[in-house]
Amino acid sequence: MIKNISLKNKIIEYIYEAILNNEYKQNEQIKENFIAIKLEVSRAPIREALSELVSLGILEQVQNRGVFLKNISSSDILNTYESKGLIEGFLARSFASYANEKDISVLEEYLYLMCSKDNNAKEVAELGKKFHKYYLKYAKNTVLLDVLEKLNKKSLLLFSQNWSKLYTLEEIKNRHKKILDVLKSLDKENIENTIKDHYFETGSKIVLLR
Repeated sequence: MIKNISLKNKIIEYIYEAILNNEYKQNEQIKENFIAIKLEVSRAPIREALSELVSLGILEQVQNRGVFLKNISSSDILNTYESKGLIEGFLARSFASYANEKDISVLEEYLYLMCSKDNNAKEVAELGKKFHKYYLKYAKNTVLLDVLEKLNKKSLLLFSQNWSKLYTLEEIKNRHKKILDVLKSLDKENIENTIKDHYFETGSKIVLLR
């Protein structure tokens, strides 16, 4: 069982990276046989991985045809980012109760690295993910954290594919500095609202780009 879970996660990561690298296009079929040969794995964990990605809304099961990279609609984008903002904003309130000076220093370092001109889209998205995840370190609601992790995978794909059109590096720096400043204030309500608005704005901008 442990081996199957490990294989499934390996396959999910492979497909996820392939989408980030534009190896799959929207509405393109994800072929089990190709993945089986490429990764030298059996069909069973591939089907489990595809099923999980379908449940995340990244892939789509088409009856009698197979599994395809989903053509994500504007409502999908808005729902993803609005849900992410509401959940993450609420969970981030815990930072105000337990944060220390070291926590602030770590966030400042992530912000500095995120704004390097040498970063590509994937690196910016990965550093942003670490920045956001770090200030959730004190959150204890495991149900909401699990839902948020699923939303993160979908939203990261959307952001990575559009970030260069969405924000300049200076805008990314300013947006995350705004979050850092409000985290430093330890004002729970302000933290929640700022993070919620952060995601609402991004979702709306991605829709406008379409």
